[in-house]
Amino acid sequence: MPESLFKQGKAAVNGVSALDEGREQLITSLSGYTRHGPTVASTCYVWPSSECPVGCGHCNYAAPMSLDRLSRYSVARDPGPVLKLMNGMGLWKAVLSGGGEPMVEPEFCERFVQEVDSPNLEEIELITSAHFAADEDETRRRVRGLVEAWRTRPAHLARAGFTIRISLDWFHAQRIGVEPAARVIRLLGEDGLRDVGCYVRSVLLGGDTTTEKLAAALGGELTEMDDYQRTISLPDGRQILVYYKNLIVEGRMNERKLSRLPVSLPEQSRADVFGKRFETGQGKNVPARTYNGPQVRHLEGLACLIEDDGRIRILEGNDPHRSPNVRQTDDWTQAIKYLYTDPLTVYLVDNGPQQLAGLLADEFPDSLRMAADTNQLYHLTELLLAKPDRRLYATLRTLEIHLAEGRVTADGEAVRRAWDLFSARTERG
Repeated sequence: MPESLFKQGKAAVNGVSALDEGREQLITSLSGYTRHGPTVASTCYVWPSSECPVGCGHCNYAAPMSLDRLSRYSVARDPGPVLKLMNGMGLWKAVLSGGGEPMVEPEFCERFVQEVDSPNLEEIELITSAHFAADEDETRRRVRGLVEAWRTRPAHLARAGFTIRISLDWFHAQRIGVEPAARVIRLLGEDGLRDVGCYVRSVLLGGDTTTEKLAAALGGELTEMDDYQRTISLPDGRQILVYYKNLIVEGRMNERKLSRLPVSLPEQSRADVFGKRFETGQGKNVPARTYNGPQVRHLEGLACLIEDDGRIRILEGNDPHRSPNVRQTDDWTQAIKYLYTDPLTVYLVDNGPQQLAGLLADEFPDSLRMAADTNQLYHLTELLLAKPDRRLYATLRTLEIHLAEGRVTADGEAVRRAWDLFSARTERG
C-alpha cells in the first residue's frame, strides 16, 4: 500500500539518494525552457492542517486524528506567506481543504476567506466534514465567523462568492452521523445567509443510504442520480446538490476491508469508469489542468495545492519530491519558474500521468498496472515516481522528448553522467 502524503513528506526530509542528487544536477545543467505550460493557477487548494478528528475508515490520506505530539511547521501558524503567494497566482477558485480537516484551524480559515485574492477570483470554497457543528451554538459561531470574514473583505479585493462544501458518506456517518451536516445546511437557510453556497460531496457506494438519511433529517425530497449528482429539495425552496465521487481504495481502505463492510464498490465508482467524466474531447485526462467538481472544467491555468507544511505542488503535475515551499519562496513567479526547470513538470502539465506511465513502462512494466488500477485520479504521479530510480529515468526520458522538440538544451556530458548513474543503480523501483 502506498504511504500517505503525510508520511511521504516526512520521509523526503530525512535524506537524499545519490540518484536524486544526480537528477537535481541534471536539472541544474539545463537551459531554461523556451516553451512550457501555463504560468497562472486557475485553482489552488490549501491544507491548513493534516489532522482530522473524524478519522474516517476510508481516508486516503490516513490523516492522523491529532498532531499534538508532533512538532512541525504548519502554514496555519503563519498565513502571510500562503496568502502572498496565492494572491499572485491568477486564481479563479481558492479552496480550503485537506489533507486534514480545515476547521481544526478556524482562525486561519477566517483570515483566508477575508484576504485571499486574485483579479479573476470568482469563488472561495471551504471543504469540511462539518465536525465542528457539534451543537447549534457552535455551528452558528463557526459559520457566522466565516461569513463575517467573507462579508468584510476589503473593497479593493475581488468580489468572490463563498461556498461551504460538506463531505458526507457512509464512513463519515459512522463517526459523526448526519446531524452536523444538517445543522450547517439548516443554518444557511436563515435570512442573511442564503447567498452562501452549499453542496454535499459524497462517495458513491452500493448500499449507502446516508444521503437519504440527510434528506429525511432536513425534511427534503431527493431526486434520482444523474451524472453522479442528486438534489435535495428543501421545504424552504432551496436545492442542495449532492455530488458523488469514486471511492479511493488506498490509505486506510483496501479491498479486504471493503469486502467486510455492508457497503460495496459499484461499477460507477471504479476509477476507470468515473475518470471518463474528466477526459477531453481528445480522450486525454490531465488533472493538472482540470477542475474535478460537480461540473467538470478544463482549465486554462493549473490546478495547484499548498500542503500544510508549506509545499507548493501542481496536482499530478510535478514530482512531489521536488516542490518549492512558501517559506523559502518570495512569490508565485519564483515558485512556477522553479517548477518548470524540471522536465517532469513540463511533461506532466502537457500530458498527464497516464502518458507518463506509458513512457516508464519499458523500464518499469508495473507502471501500466498502476495507471490501470489506481483508484484515485490525483495519486498516480506519486506512485509512478515513488522511487529515486523511477524519478531519474522519467526525467531522462521526458528530457529526450523536449530536446527533440527544441524546447530546451542540455549539456551532453551531464546527460551521459545521469544515464551512467541510472545504469549503475543498486536500488530498483
